[in-house]
Amino acid sequence: MMTMYTLHMTQADFACWRNHARRLLAARVSPGEVLWQSEASAGDLFASNDTDLPPPGEDPLALKLSRQDLRRLECASHYWPSHHQECRWALLYRVVWRLAQGEGEALLAGDRDGAVIEQRVKAVNHEVHHIHAFLRFHPQPANTEQQHAPEFIAWFEPRHDVLEAAARHFIDRMGQHRWLIMTPEGTIVCDGRQWHIECPESGAFTVQDYQALAEMTEDAEDLWLAYYASTFNPARLNEKTMVRCMPSRFWRHMPERVLITGLISHARHGAQQLGQDSRLATRRGRTIALPDRF
Repeated sequence: MMTMYTLHMTQADFACWRNHARRLLAARVSPGEVLWQSEASAGDLFASNDTDLPPPGEDPLALKLSRQDLRRLECASHYWPSHHQECRWALLYRVVWRLAQGEGEALLAGDRDGAVIEQRVKAVNHEVHHIHAFLRFHPQPANTEQQHAPEFIAWFEPRHDVLEAAARHFIDRMGQHRWLIMTPEGTIVCDGRQWHIECPESGAFTVQDYQALAEMTEDAEDLWLAYYASTFNPARLNEKTMVRCMPSRFWRHMPERVLITGLISHARHGAQQLGQDSRLATRRGRTIALPDRF
């Protein structure tokens, strides 16, 4: 009877998976003998609860990966599969098992497994771009009672595990300001020098939690809306491209949402003939007419 090994990936950590994978390869445990479980996985009635892995065999498998391939696997590990998709850890182990067996095509985009890895890497990188582009910090009023209170607060609902990538991006751009980013999966907290990720101890954070903390000052919001409206170019409006590049799921947490519908309507009713905001077009100067077709 084949022995099944159940590995509980409660922390969903790539380094943890990597250590498990090394031990499994050393013992020549095939992908079909391993059940990878996350904290949300249901148990398998036919799987053993013994998580002790066998010792390395007489002829252990060894695998050396390039830094680029290792980064691709780690990036793919941040993908959150939907209910009908294969567990990320099981897919990664099958790929490294095949590579250790000499099947170098396992990471190529033309391979069945390689194509899934490529799709997941693209999805994760796309979500990283989303949080960089569509996250909006709300400046907070100065709090004399709490000297270490965050100066900026933001909310984001990621589809994949991009918290660490987001932290490394914003830590380079926020200087020594104190800020936090709240998500249903956890909060990124930065005191201006160091940062860490806090996971909710009981239940997930909600948008109501964020709204209870976020207090964007009216002056800051008015300034941002004025900037957004003045830089909007009606002549370049392409609604299909706009929705594809800026999905509507982000709009409700973006202050400029109150302007988008009006700006689109304004562009539809003749403003596309001018390559500038109407308030600028009325000022003195030469008007540059645009051709009917680009």
